[in-house]
Amino acid sequence: MKNIFSHIAKIEKEWFSESIGSPNGNPISVRVMNDMEAKYHTHETSDEMFLVLSGRVNIDTKDGTIELLTGQSHTVLAGVEHRARVKGRAELIVFGGANT
Repeated sequence: MKNIFSHIAKIEKEWFSESIGSPNGNPISVRVMNDMEAKYHTHETSDEMFLVLSGRVNIDTKDGTIELLTGQSHTVLAGVEHRARVKGRAELIVFGGANT
């Protein structure tokens, strides 16, 4: 078993996402984002929850932007077009969102 915090601390890529499990078929990933914004996308059949481990993450939807700080989480419901956007560095755990 590796230490997730030690593992992602070494990541310097603009975008990094790695599966850390899929209990009951629900994907869970650790993600690092550095000064980037994801493309808008939709998960038709799966909610996607973002839990911020460090940094600040903006989740944009057509209804506006939700700013998440370290320790905060937000769930984007299935069918909602969204993107994550980060200035600086953010580390997250992402639950679900596998079906696009």
